Amino acid sequence: MSKKKVVGTGGELLMHQLVAQEVAYAFTNTGSAEAGFFDAFLTVPGVQPILLLAESLVLSAADGYAKAAKKTAFVNVHLAAGTRQGSGQLQNAYFDGTPMVVTAALRDNGSFGDHNTLGASSGFSQMGAVEDITKNRWEVTDARGIPMATRRAFKEAMTMPTGPVYLAFSSPALDEKEVEGTIQAARGLEMAQVPNGATMEKIHDALLNAENPLVLAGPDVQVAGAQNELLEMVENYALPVAVGFFDYGGFPLKHPNYVGMIDAMSDKKFDVVCCIGYRQNTRASAEDEKFTDAGTIIGIGQDPAMMGNTFALDLDVWGDVSHTLRALNRLWKPDHANLAHIQKRKMGLAEQSAARAAKQAGDARTHAKDNPIHPLYLGDAMARNLAGNTMLVSENFRAFDHFMPFGYGDTDWSLVRTAGGSLGYGLGGAIGAQLGAPDRPVVLSIGDGSVMYSASGFWTMARYSLPILTVVWNNMNYQTVRTNFAAWGGNMQAQNKYPETFLGDPAIDFVMLAKAQGIEGEHVRGPGELDAALRRGKAAQAAGEPYLLDVHITNIGAGADSTWHQRLAMHT
Repeated sequence: MSKKKVVGTGGELLMHQLVAQEVAYAFTNTGSAEAGFFDAFLTVPGVQPILLLAESLVLSAADGYAKAAKKTAFVNVHLAAGTRQGSGQLQNAYFDGTPMVVTAALRDNGSFGDHNTLGASSGFSQMGAVEDITKNRWEVTDARGIPMATRRAFKEAMTMPTGPVYLAFSSPALDEKEVEGTIQAARGLEMAQVPNGATMEKIHDALLNAENPLVLAGPDVQVAGAQNELLEMVENYALPVAVGFFDYGGFPLKHPNYVGMIDAMSDKKFDVVCCIGYRQNTRASAEDEKFTDAGTIIGIGQDPAMMGNTFALDLDVWGDVSHTLRALNRLWKPDHANLAHIQKRKMGLAEQSAARAAKQAGDARTHAKDNPIHPLYLGDAMARNLAGNTMLVSENFRAFDHFMPFGYGDTDWSLVRTAGGSLGYGLGGAIGAQLGAPDRPVVLSIGDGSVMYSASGFWTMARYSLPILTVVWNNMNYQTVRTNFAAWGGNMQAQNKYPETFLGDPAIDFVMLAKAQGIEGEHVRGPGELDAALRRGKAAQAAGEPYLLDVHITNIGAGADSTWHQRLAMHT
């Protein structure tokens, strides 16, 4: 691995290290405490700054880039205050295990004083703001250590289990001149490739002889690039496949073996459950424990924190998912396919897949003329009208993402989202995804409430001419919260009044909001307008321009007719 000596400011040493890491973009919101770093953009070419107008957008854009490009993202935010501003999206990245290096300037909170603008208070560390949402973190106060610390951060972020790493550089270290440093690129450490043979035999036997098996495929399958290995495995053994929480891009939805999202189906009746790269939520209550009927639960994954936590494992392999699946597939013999229960299961999967497709098509026809537009019909229309190979960035739990043609093929769609749940991801995530996959059409599917967490992202789309098609599912509601309130019951359900979930009065005009920042768009108010509007959006996208569709949809579910909100009573 080549190395070189360079002499420059601390900021220039940092920039040289980024160039060595082949960093294409620095996602940032500028701050004067990082002047030494920003000055280096003028003297060390090779890294393009991407300006976003709030730190939360900076972090979500980096996350979207890392997921789309399959690379480690680089971030710079402003001091301790900027770090905290972005912490909601940093929490998302940590929850998802997204590889990124997050940097900020650091102001002395000891000798400098105890009332430090934008910095950590005396007696506290800037590290405290991120210690529970980063894989690792360091402060760097000696300029000579900037290249080494940055190299270590990239190595840590890239090594499985991947995740965000935080570096705080003191402003004097970034500003210092005539510093000599050694520049050498880092890489992630590679996991061993040969899983335990006896364990693999037991997993093979369990899957081969299972009566009612289930594979639960998680996002780490794609992190490991193991999609083809997974397909080979589930087709060999005729295994039904479920995905995790709204992870509809985790497995081809039209594949005969796909059976649904585990959180929306019963987890009972399965005798063998095989979790592959599955990143589950880890609640501890007894009613949340899954697969209580299973005789054998298998865990295959590269993050030990995601294995054997809410439910115990009987067989497990901690290692690169692609290596493990290849080893398992080598145990398959052609004559296994002739076993009666394998053939029966294969036929049953094909039948349920055809029935699901027919039901979806029928549901779409049933709601094709609903006015306002039914969200189910919007999902169907997007799937029919938008470009093949679309990368969908979704921040809308109540959208009908399961209508989209997600899969592993060259013309299939793919999904970028966060499972962390902190709102404000969508616009930044779409910006990063488009930069990470510049040759693919990127569509942002986002709820009206979510847009307002990060609306200044439209400015960044326009500045860099990113041809993102934004589809706003506009029902003037925090739909997820309202339906959860209704399920909770109480006075809210009895009176059909759901505090602070209605977003009308006044209605937000998302077309005007985007246009004010340089993006054209249109309202879509009825089902007869929808297909043509989607095609216009697709054409704008193909012409290299961002575009927005403000699609007015009907509310569905409990409390759908409620527009109540608490009027302001002024107190004197």
